[in-house]
Order: sequence, then structure tokens, then C-alpha cells
Amino acid sequence: MSWGAVADCLNKQITQQIQSSGFKADLIVAISRGGLVPARLLSDSLNVPILYTIRISFYSSVGVRNEKPEVTQPLDVDIKGKKVLIVDDIADSGKSLVLAKEYVNSLEAGETKTATIHYKPTSVFKPDFFSKTTNAWVVYPWETEEFYRETGKRVEEL
Repeated sequence: MSWGAVADCLNKQITQQIQSSGFKADLIVAISRGGLVPARLLSDSLNVPILYTIRISFYSSVGVRNEKPEVTQPLDVDIKGKKVLIVDDIADSGKSLVLAKEYVNSLEAGETKTATIHYKPTSVFKPDFFSKTTNAWVVYPWETEEFYRETGKRVEEL
């Protein structure tokens, strides 16, 4: 997926979905690391300048998941009563998003919604907002070097 395609998904499709829904986030929580770039772009397009991160560890390498995800970098701010948009790159198994939403809700957020670029129909969690449905393994522009280190293949070779 090219940078232009990512920007189109986020700035046109997902931003429009969120705005059309009437949901106005007070802040965005990015799931690190995959959600960092999409969250920053949505922060800009939605004019939501408050952006925090949580880290959820699930993958030990490309395509290799641990048994269950865990929050390894929690939030250290008060979000009680706030409208929170949780952002990740993809709802693959969906387990990271389930954990993220449970975690944010445990901090007494007022309302939580979720957004991803891609959604896999096999996921146990369907984001509130997403651009495309896929069954493919997706390599985003911000992870091409990681993909190469883990697989020995360049994205262009696929």
C-alpha cells in the first residue's frame, strides 16, 4: 500500500465516516506501533490535537502472534468522561483492539470509538470506522524495513 493510498483511506474515507457519524473525539489514542502514523494523520484531518499512545504487544515477529495481547505501555493521563478515538492500522485478529477498548473503558472514558485502515472479516472485533476489508497480509509504508528484516523480502518483490 502506497503513502498516497494510505492518505486517501484516512483523509477521505475514514475522516468522512467519522464526521458523518457525528462523533467528535476529545482525544485520540494510538495503538503503538501500527496505529501511530494513522492516528497522527487522523489527528490532523479531524482537528483533534490531543494524541496519546498505548503499546499493546501481540506479535513476536511478522505474522507470528503471541497467545494473547497485553498492554505494555499504559496511559498515564486522566481520560475520565472523555470521548476517545482508538486508532490502529488493521483489525487482524481483533484481539488488540478488544484489549485497547476494554483498557480505555476501564479508565472511565465517556465514549470510545475505534478506527483502522483495514478490517479482516475473520477478526473478532469490527472497528466502528475503517476504509477497506481484506484477507491479505498488508505491509504499510512505515513498516517496509521491518518487513524486510523479518522476511528477507522487499515489498516490491511480492
